[in-house]
Amino acid sequence: MSALSGVSPKDVARWAFWVPFRKTLRPEHPEQLAALYPLWRAQYQLAKHQREEMAKEMVLCFGDAREERLQDAYRVAFRVHLEELLLGKLNANTIDHYMTWQGRENLDAALARGKGAVIVLPHAGNIMMMIARISLSGIPYTQYAARGMAPEAVALENPDVFGHNPLRAQVRAAREANEDKLPARYLTMDTPVRELFRRLQANETVGITYDGRIGSRFVRTPYLGRQVLLNPGAFRIAARTGAALVPIFNHCPKDGPNVCRVGEPLWDSDWKSLMSRFLTERAEPWLRENPSHYGIWLTHCRERAGVDDHPLFMDYAPDERAQKWPDL
Repeated sequence: MSALSGVSPKDVARWAFWVPFRKTLRPEHPEQLAALYPLWRAQYQLAKHQREEMAKEMVLCFGDAREERLQDAYRVAFRVHLEELLLGKLNANTIDHYMTWQGRENLDAALARGKGAVIVLPHAGNIMMMIARISLSGIPYTQYAARGMAPEAVALENPDVFGHNPLRAQVRAAREANEDKLPARYLTMDTPVRELFRRLQANETVGITYDGRIGSRFVRTPYLGRQVLLNPGAFRIAARTGAALVPIFNHCPKDGPNVCRVGEPLWDSDWKSLMSRFLTERAEPWLRENPSHYGIWLTHCRERAGVDDHPLFMDYAPDERAQKWPDL
């Protein structure tokens, strides 16, 4: 069997994007990427089925799926992918070209308590550039996230989504090598959770996406007018340690650098109350104001609804497995 069996034209294009093309980019020249941002239109035109799925999600979460909203979702997503190519090349000087602060004082105030900060954010905007912004600002940062290729068993059951081949492995290795050049740590589910507690005890920051699909515990709760399954880990950790819960939302404007928007921190010893307050007072208002930033993630989750027993939203769960999770 050929070493490249199972490789699609999309795999070849992704490899060319992440490996040889990346080598041509210089972070001190943001105009290089800016000249390419308008190419999102080509991706938009080619993604007919994905656009249809996104439109369903936009209607269910935000009430409408007008074309300019879908187009802006592709603009944001395309720009994010381009900018991620720079991760291993950025430094404390060049990061300003790609992401600025808004509300940095909220993060400073949270850390001034001496108990660390749990940064909680949705899969919206440029998360990796946010990690660069925080860590290159001299703030100790640890991201809790899935890394590496999907487990072999999961890949075999879902070959169209997670199938393994040599080019996909090279792309994953290149991406993670770039991420590892930032002054940030990455922890996965294979790392004992006590390591997150250690980071907070050292008055550092820990980042967790509240709508991620990794984890072993989920709860049902209202969210964007629907019933959602979310992992409560970030809120449980903050409540248990006394760390501040700091909301961050990454804004991707049509012109100029991204903006790392830091919201006012929350504190609560009751994780259920903390989770409910965060969703209703911080997350939902921002997402309703910026629905296009959430379009790709909503679609990604919808397309993978049958992979496990915790799809993002209950209304497209393909079977009864999702019913086992308790209410918040």
